[in-house]
Amino acid sequence: MDNNIDAIVQNLDEENESKAVMLFGRDIRKIPCFKQSMLSGIYSGLAAGLGTFMFTSRAKLSTNVALGSYMGVTVVYWCYCRYNYTMEKYEIRNLQNIIQQKSINTEKNKGSV
Repeated sequence: MDNNIDAIVQNLDEENESKAVMLFGRDIRKIPCFKQSMLSGIYSGLAAGLGTFMFTSRAKLSTNVALGSYMGVTVVYWCYCRYNYTMEKYEIRNLQNIIQQKSINTEKNKGSV
């Protein structure tokens, strides 16, 4: 039973590794915020385009609105997400330094007592 589960997990790992999506030499699945920003842009473009078409019945205008909404939301969400990602990384680095300093101070105090 355990061998079957191990084989299934190994197959899933191999499938995930084999589905690398390369763009300009980078795997886009490993770029932080890429998936979220693209999906938000696509959904907002679709909603804006359909909404514009429903209210105006003008195909060219709705296409332009959809494309503009897609591009705008993608760029804005990318910047917002990357800013949060960078700040979170900075906070984690600071926290690691604080923990390291506490650990060093604790070792010094134990040695002097």
